[in-house]
Amino acid sequence: VPSGTDYSAIGRTAQDRARRARPFTGPSALDGLGSNNWVLAGSRTATGAPLLANDMHLVMGAPCIWYENHLAGGDLNVTGITFPGVPGVVAGHNGHVAWGFTNGFPDVQDLYIERLRRTPDGRVQYEFQGQWHDAQVIREEICVRGGETVVEEVIITRHGPIINALAPDLAGEQPLALRWTSLEPDTMFHALFAMNRARNCLELREALREWAAPIQNTVYADTEGNIAYSYPGKVPIRARGDGRVPVPGWAGEYEWTGYIPFEELPHLYNPPQGYVATANNRVVGDDYPYHLSSDYALADRAQRIVELIEAQDKIGVDDIRRTHFDLVSPTARVVASHLGRLPPSEPALAEAIKLMRRWGGTLACDSPAATVYEVFMQRLLRLALGGKLGEDSTSRYAGRGPTPVLAEGSIFACRAWEWLESTLSDPASRWFDLGQGEGRDEVMGRALRETVEILKEELGPEPRDWAWGRLHRLTFAHTLGRVRPLDGLFNRGAYPLGGDGTTLWASGPAGSDLRSETIIGPPFRFIADLGDLRKSLGLLAPGQSGHPASPHYDDQIPAWFNGDYHPMLYAREDVEREAADRLWLKPGVSPRQSAGGRPAPGSLARHT
Repeated sequence: VPSGTDYSAIGRTAQDRARRARPFTGPSALDGLGSNNWVLAGSRTATGAPLLANDMHLVMGAPCIWYENHLAGGDLNVTGITFPGVPGVVAGHNGHVAWGFTNGFPDVQDLYIERLRRTPDGRVQYEFQGQWHDAQVIREEICVRGGETVVEEVIITRHGPIINALAPDLAGEQPLALRWTSLEPDTMFHALFAMNRARNCLELREALREWAAPIQNTVYADTEGNIAYSYPGKVPIRARGDGRVPVPGWAGEYEWTGYIPFEELPHLYNPPQGYVATANNRVVGDDYPYHLSSDYALADRAQRIVELIEAQDKIGVDDIRRTHFDLVSPTARVVASHLGRLPPSEPALAEAIKLMRRWGGTLACDSPAATVYEVFMQRLLRLALGGKLGEDSTSRYAGRGPTPVLAEGSIFACRAWEWLESTLSDPASRWFDLGQGEGRDEVMGRALRETVEILKEELGPEPRDWAWGRLHRLTFAHTLGRVRPLDGLFNRGAYPLGGDGTTLWASGPAGSDLRSETIIGPPFRFIADLGDLRKSLGLLAPGQSGHPASPHYDDQIPAWFNGDYHPMLYAREDVEREAADRLWLKPGVSPRQSAGGRPAPGSLARHT
């Protein structure tokens, strides 16, 4: 049990479960679109005080989904990033505690197959344990300009809303109800307010008690020298099953019986290894007594963070900056080692094999080897599985989404790459038999041959011209920039880009198409120095403003590529010294000018 954890209020059985819930000492290379966070104890840092790093990965677009903010007033003095519609700072520091998140990938959604009927008087009912109950029905009216109003009937059972279309007589397609923790009342805002005011790790841990959703891997540190990790939120305990397939809603056998107790969720306080790192990977072992999830992101990023931490004696802020921009893929290193051992049986493949032999798995923007690797992985996956699963199923497994709305991507690709890396370790695997008794090396050679042919056609005959950034590009796209000529006004890019979804500088395409310019990456990176929080650094792309005419709409794009962080100003004197503009918001009832030309109550007075 981590030192500093207080179990005095927990029963003995819960203590035993909690001990098994917390064997976490760092991500496993085998367990594991994404985000990165890690926190270092003072024993591992050059300053002797904790350091915290975070970069949350979302679709890179314009304007950025995050907004840097410093909120001060009363007992509140907190800086970091905010989210439209969510009061308070989501990730940052308050002068005492710093914190950051990655998605925990919990399984908190279940589908229930419902039996519905409509009564003669028009009521909708659902069956549960042999009895019929009235469903809640909400009529949603959608006004259509120039057309008739459309009415959608939303039916809600004890399990949640029906999410698939129903015929007027409730016949035909089986109704599916979605039960999801995010559809239930929660106190997340209360938790966020308390986090913004916490004075140390123990207080922030207590604030997380009210966090319901979304469930996040939370790392935090305080100026007293403590570091911690928590996995807060409402994770259901199921009477039967694990939520992976739809279950009968009328039976009553698959109900949620409650939620994992807060004390028994994964948690660490001052762990002996002196650090905690997460990157959407699996964070508990098989002996954890509850079901958290069956699906996580690849473990590459978590593995790489740990590699870099363990390789250094004392880590400073500059070391963390370099880690944020690291482009090494552990999976690429493994695959390259297999490719490098292939015999150069023909001249067309010799140069590609030579590239693999001297490549270390760094997915640099100008790397031809990175391009060969990325295309090869797609070709090998389709060769190995296409004849067995069919082209459509293979495409879905490779990352194509399950519906037209979700066609850009899915997490299936993580499982596909894990499977492929594991299967490559077995030269005689039957998965490589394409019908003629082929083995691993023969199929790899064929996939590499197809890769070379594709790259010659796409990028030219010379391997030196196959830079990864020629295929892998980023556009900061605006919603209004989807059509011409507005794209030229609102969008920025496309920019050549290194990395992929397995590198710490995450830049995976949002779909299975390598040419997709919609990238999942870190719009915001920050580093908190708990020895002197005035030295904390941030980096937001493409810029702070959402107005394309503002110089701050896109002025952080060069910094995002070059690692040019800016200070996260916190002390009042620092803010006053660096201020360029001030916008005063004065409460009132009217924006009109009062007599005498002075701003009336309710007006905005801007001072430069």
